[in-house]
Amino acid sequence: MGNHIFLVSQENFRKCLEYGVYGGISHPFERTNSEIIAGFEAIGPGDFIFFYVRNVGVYGIWKAQGRPFFDEADIWGRADQTYPYRVCFEPTIRQFPRPIALSDILDLRDKGKIWTFDLGTFTKKSHQPITTEESKELIRLLLRNNPIFYPVGQVPEPYSSNGVELPLKLETDKKGQIKIEGYLNGWFMRAFAHGRLKDIIGEYHDFLNHVPTSFNTVMDVFLTHITTVDSVDILHKFTCVELKTGLCTEGDLNQIVKYENWLVRKIASGDSEMVQSMLVAFDFQDKVLEYVRKRKLIEEKTVRLLKYRVIKEQDDIVLAEVEC
Repeated sequence: MGNHIFLVSQENFRKCLEYGVYGGISHPFERTNSEIIAGFEAIGPGDFIFFYVRNVGVYGIWKAQGRPFFDEADIWGRADQTYPYRVCFEPTIRQFPRPIALSDILDLRDKGKIWTFDLGTFTKKSHQPITTEESKELIRLLLRNNPIFYPVGQVPEPYSSNGVELPLKLETDKKGQIKIEGYLNGWFMRAFAHGRLKDIIGEYHDFLNHVPTSFNTVMDVFLTHITTVDSVDILHKFTCVELKTGLCTEGDLNQIVKYENWLVRKIASGDSEMVQSMLVAFDFQDKVLEYVRKRKLIEEKTVRLLKYRVIKEQDDIVLAEVEC
């Protein structure tokens, strides 16, 4: 189950609650637009939804009723923006009329309890995925602010999905390389949302994309691995993934190793075995292959390399691991 924060104005928030639907912006710059679509592709039925209402605070909690869909029917009354990337939701658990102040969120970020939240990226794309542990912190604050129980209400005029999938464009150049990386990212998010790729990555719990880091860059994909043992959820591994539509270079390799080391320090308590890193690309430089071989011998730790190929007839992608 995923967890998401949506950015919305006060006026649009009222519309969202009236119809039980949220719409992501359509951006004129296709690379940004592809990243917005990729973020929405990670949403699945039952995911928790929070709203950050501008200049007010964070409200909760709602649950996604299904997969996201593409719909340009007018809801919010803006001629210049139809918010076509949509997801329907319903209230869950209880009402929380008093929101969480943004200052409380920033305090949690300073303490390291919320680390995937970046206001700059959030404002640009209006959607921020967060981990389950971060979601628990938000729920704790909502309970703190709202000690009296109020049962959930009903959506006044429930909106319905039209079932049209988001436009995930796996267009390639003459070599077969995907033209825009955001759509490759979106394919991974869609695959994870449908429970795919476990034969490659293993069982996973949270899957987030475009996760902000301390390097003023974003991690393409981040996953948590949790196993339930006798009703106890045990977090035992993290995965970071860097995506490249073309040739993976030595610089890309250095980037993923930097992310790996950062995660080891930040959330894995120094346990390097708890973090696995993966590079996905159309092809790899010889220097990348050589480094991975040497690292395996010297450090007994590797960076997994995966080549992707687009199957146009099926509008799908296949992955093959590169043995070093």
